[in-house]
Order: sequence, then structure tokens, then C-alpha cells
Amino acid sequence: MTHRKIGYFDVEGSCYVAKPGRWRGKYVISEDGEEVQEKLCTTLHENEEDACAEGMQLGVEAARRLMKEREGFDPGEV
Repeated sequence: MTHRKIGYFDVEGSCYVAKPGRWRGKYVISEDGEEVQEKLCTTLHENEEDACAEGMQLGVEAARRLMKEREGFDPGEV
């Protein structure tokens, strides 16, 4: 599991075994310990690393959108 802070949000990217030999990414966005958004990625991957990377990437993109909606600016991928 990887973690990144985007503006006010904490993004955690992870993955899980979706079916034998296939992995799916997932992300959770939280603020002050409260979960704001959770999503399972749709793409099936052949390895854990790619699936987790997709979860992190999509989580960061979603958190950047949330910051844009809330504060009117995109904090980037810091």
C-alpha cells in the first residue's frame, strides 16, 4: 500500500486479487481519518505492482479533483 498527501486529503493506493492470477487496484481518500471516497479500479492486471500503481494514480487524480472543487485550485501531485 502506498500513501500520498494531496492538499487536505490522504490517498492510499492498494490492490487485491480479483481472480486467480489477476489483480485489481483500489484507492481510499480520507480527510482527518474520515473516509471521503473509495473506489475499485476496473482494469485487471497480471501483477500486483501494476494494479497498486493504478490505484494510486487514480486516487491522486480523484483527490486533485476534490481539491479543485473545494478550494478552486489543483495542488498537483505533491
